[in-house]
Amino acid sequence: MRVITKITRQKNNAERYNIFLDGEYAFPVDEAVLIKFELTKDKVLTNEEIGEINYEDEIRKAFNRALHFLSFRMRSEHEVKEKLKDDFGEAVILEAIVKLKDYGFLNDEAFATAFMNTKKNAAKQGPRAIAQDLKRKGVSDQTREAVLDEFGYAEQVEIATQLAQKVARSERSKTPAQVKQKIRDNLMRKGYSFEVI
Repeated sequence: MRVITKITRQKNNAERYNIFLDGEYAFPVDEAVLIKFELTKDKVLTNEEIGEINYEDEIRKAFNRALHFLSFRMRSEHEVKEKLKDDFGEAVILEAIVKLKDYGFLNDEAFATAFMNTKKNAAKQGPRAIAQDLKRKGVSDQTREAVLDEFGYAEQVEIATQLAQKVARSERSKTPAQVKQKIRDNLMRKGYSFEVI
């Protein structure tokens, strides 16, 4: 049994506090953890409670690190796990992921839809290329298929036609057969099917 003798706010991070037990510095905690465990001066803690507090604080740190990572752009669940795995254990990461999902910060379906829309509108990519990119980002087969079903055949043909026209304009000096080959190669690289090409 140990007694909290002092709690101080950290100078560099106003949301973190230093906990002193029996007159000595023991560990830091996030403000949310401080509130959750009702940590106050003169509170008595068992070793089990201290372990629980430290575990909860690790989850909070992983959650905050993931939030910072997500603040730049949307990410897949897999990308967030990969980012956290160097600093946190599997159990802590999974707990942080659950919290992120509960708060709506992490959703692979929303991520995949936004990713697809960006790739098809900005990069003019076809479904095959987008599917490969989503796979690399760890999005499940089921989610990839569901999202790519929204990228209809007519829309694919429309975007592929725009690309083909662009290639044809830039390759005017070539023979029709060479232009046709250039268009085919370009659309294949962009991830369109033979049928669309």
